[in-house]
Amino acid sequence: MLTPCLSSLVPTVFTMFALLVTSGCTGKGPVEPRREVPASEPTSQPAKTEAPVPGGLGWVMTSGSVQLEVLPQFEVLDRRSGTLDVHLLLRLRGMGEAVGERPPLDLAVVLDRSGSMAGEKLLAVKQATLDLLKELKPHDRLTLIAYDNDVEVLAEHVLVDDAGRKAARKAVLGIETRGGTALGPALFRGFEAFDPKTRKEDELRHLLLLSDGQANEGEKDPLVLGQRARENFGLGVSVSTLGVGLDYNEELMTRLADQGGGRYHFIPGTDAISRVLSDEFAGLVATVASGLEVTMQMAPGVQVRQVYGYSWQESPQGASILVGSLAAQQVREIVVRLQVNFGTGSTGQLALGTVALKAKDQTQQGRPVDGKLALSVPTSVDAEEIRRAERTEVTVRVAEVESAAQLQAAAVAVDGGDYDKARQVLKDSVLALEKQQKATPSPKLSKQIEELKEAESGLDAARKSTEQAKIYGKQSKAKAYKMGK
Repeated sequence: MLTPCLSSLVPTVFTMFALLVTSGCTGKGPVEPRREVPASEPTSQPAKTEAPVPGGLGWVMTSGSVQLEVLPQFEVLDRRSGTLDVHLLLRLRGMGEAVGERPPLDLAVVLDRSGSMAGEKLLAVKQATLDLLKELKPHDRLTLIAYDNDVEVLAEHVLVDDAGRKAARKAVLGIETRGGTALGPALFRGFEAFDPKTRKEDELRHLLLLSDGQANEGEKDPLVLGQRARENFGLGVSVSTLGVGLDYNEELMTRLADQGGGRYHFIPGTDAISRVLSDEFAGLVATVASGLEVTMQMAPGVQVRQVYGYSWQESPQGASILVGSLAAQQVREIVVRLQVNFGTGSTGQLALGTVALKAKDQTQQGRPVDGKLALSVPTSVDAEEIRRAERTEVTVRVAEVESAAQLQAAAVAVDGGDYDKARQVLKDSVLALEKQQKATPSPKLSKQIEELKEAESGLDAARKSTEQAKIYGKQSKAKAYKMGK
């Protein structure tokens, strides 16, 4: 049941989500985060509720530089069965334009110089790093680490003024290949360069990790390394990973990027290293919101079962979803699958729980922003009403992320040499998408169908050699990763 002050926001009974902001009806902002500031300084920007999302059920909230929409796949839930899967689409958008004078950047570049990097790879990495240095400004800071069996800090937290830039260039040009791959220790040393005590709210802290091989010195467990990345994300440090060639561990590299709130890049050849680094840097400096995390607290009888494409941690009451950053006008669409258990005698409106966000607004010197939506949705036993209640844009997105998971599964099957399984997974996914395309025609689904058919046709080439199988696996996993985002 809607509170009196909220009911004025709902124009008709068919606008089905109830929207509440943490401040209730007082007009005040959300609960203030814990940090010491002068009494006159507001600790966060209040969330602004807006009109219902056009086209049906759903609400939009803007909090600083982040806009959040919550859209259900069905605007009316079918309570005829005791248990129901419910999909929600969480759409996050970076608001406004990139700041004119970007915030200071504290950047750590962690480079693999193991023996396998010899030749063109190392030359390309050096060139790309030198190009990156050109883009840094005198107020930025740089940490440069090279690793093989050992970890060497070539520069640590130095200002990129003329002297700092000159020293960094000399260090980059002096890197030579040798030894193994102490990726874990190098990552840990990179994190140590970011001292939490010196952190500034308006500063972007980011770590770039590049590798072409398997971690074989020190800590190697992807779960342990991923957890360390997540811990540092909580301290304001994001992580992006760049995998070069065909021999690195993409499970580790994707996990680090997901847990670190950054991006994962597959670089098949040396000619793409400079372009990918440039793209990564361009996205970084266009950031309008950083440290973005979404928390879901579910009502009794409602559980989070799956979050597609993003790192998440389950809790007894819901889930925490690590998003990372948003560039100006960038859109991230997160599909969440809930399981709803209808209680005996359930009728009318059903409370699902709340969706909350928190982030740093980089257009306002890193000021914290937060907000919360309380979601409820009507239920019905009328089959025709339920059929008409489908929001097809959400259905299409659900089909996209589910087929991305199937593409990932096919790539894993190829890694294990089970080509028949990979082919069947892809055929089944194409059939499911073609069926969905007939029901809800969409250019997105057409593109997805073509990509899956292309992946199926590529299986024959993958059978021919170990190298072709590696190419297939890494390319397919990289596509699946991007489709899930």
